[in-house]
Amino acid sequence: MAKDERVNILLVDDQPAKILSYEVILKDLGENLIKVTSGRQALEQLLKADVAVILVDVSMPDLDGFELAALIRQHPRFETTAIIFVSAVHFTDIDRLRGYAMGAVDYVPVPVIPEVLRAKVRVFVDLYRKTRQLRELNDELEHRVAERTAELEASTERQSILAREVDHRSKNALAIVQSIVRLTRASDVPGYVTALEGRIAALSRAHGLLSDSRWQGASIGKLIEEELAPYRTNAAERIVADGPDILLRPSSAQTLALALHELATNAAKYGSLSTAGGRVRIKWGVDDGLLRINWAESNGPPVEAPQEGGFGTKLIEASIDGQLGGSTVFDWRAKGLQCTLTMPRNDGSEEHLNSSAVIPKPIPEAIDLSGECERSRVLLVEDEALIGMMMVDILQELGFSVLGPVTNVTEAAKAANQGNFDYAVLDINLKGELVYPVADILLASKLPFLFVTGYSTERVDNRYAQVPIIQKPLQKQDLQSAFARTQAQGAAQAESAFPFSP
Repeated sequence: MAKDERVNILLVDDQPAKILSYEVILKDLGENLIKVTSGRQALEQLLKADVAVILVDVSMPDLDGFELAALIRQHPRFETTAIIFVSAVHFTDIDRLRGYAMGAVDYVPVPVIPEVLRAKVRVFVDLYRKTRQLRELNDELEHRVAERTAELEASTERQSILAREVDHRSKNALAIVQSIVRLTRASDVPGYVTALEGRIAALSRAHGLLSDSRWQGASIGKLIEEELAPYRTNAAERIVADGPDILLRPSSAQTLALALHELATNAAKYGSLSTAGGRVRIKWGVDDGLLRINWAESNGPPVEAPQEGGFGTKLIEASIDGQLGGSTVFDWRAKGLQCTLTMPRNDGSEEHLNSSAVIPKPIPEAIDLSGECERSRVLLVEDEALIGMMMVDILQELGFSVLGPVTNVTEAAKAANQGNFDYAVLDINLKGELVYPVADILLASKLPFLFVTGYSTERVDNRYAQVPIIQKPLQKQDLQSAFARTQAQGAAQAESAFPFSP
């Protein structure tokens, strides 16, 4: 409370003349004086307002001072209120002890000495005011501590989310690089190294742009400029890029970077960029919520459609069509390749997993399947194109027939309901949507499955505590071990809600 804020002093005496004298004595204190002539009136006033000091006559007809003090002390609000007794009767030590027991803090004898009464009341008024100020300061301090604690908790949670996202992105990037390493093909070691370095460099350039924007997105113009820079010469018109400034989401930027790299590499080897006079024109724009990118080659050597699509073509189609839900059109014209890439602008974004923790389960040592999994079908659910292609490659090497990869929850649920497979491999996060509805269908059907994730394993829902989890970047032996364990358990798990456990 403010220093100049007036406090209440309650004057209780059945004789109005004595109350008037107390009022004259205490008016110089500048406080608010409340005057009553009975104990009952005093109790009524105490229920209406806070009081700093009660000055009460001991001898009153209805309630004497001792009885009034005892009643006042019974109320929690007035347990510490200062009560000063005024008495014309000589008090013995026994009387004083009784008064203190009833709640008195001091005595004033009659006749009252004005200076003494004023001094005593002033002491308790100041004490009351300072106590109120300390209480208010303490409440404010507690409020500030609570606010600061909440801010720190929120900051800690933000840091935790950021750390999880950094961990997820790093694991996902490693998984993509791992897929590139495994899927890249070449006729000799130098060719393999060149192809591998080019693809990783393309991914690195996209990563650099995203890092500059703190992973808010990447400008399509800057992305195209970065990916085509190695193929530019002194001729400014050799590569022309034209389109509006559009911010790509991280998932689109990385995917498009690899697609552009494959187109540019193919043009440098076989298309218009393989000759001095060749030209490439890239135009892009947004139409009906779709981003369309047109790649047009000209003035290069004659072009023929390949009999069989190479890795670059498969990568582009899998990334744009499968991962981003877009479309890819290749037009192999004699004067040069014409390619149109179409992708939705609302291609989704990464979301944080929000689920209860489970204890991660170790993957057992690799076991030789010895051909037992041949003719077994695996439903593969994975939205990252390169990782999906790599997992198909691994599963086929293990002897499985692969259904997929399926890249979204809706299609995966349809496939799970059909159930024309023996096992399933589920990526937990599909374009920000959890795959749990698919897992529930598999549980109800008692079809064995395992999870693959780039997030930490403790963030998987407790309902799936017995489901094996393989973390990205995954290894061939991880899948091999998980599937081998399911076959080793055999009929013993046939009636279990989980047909296998790690």
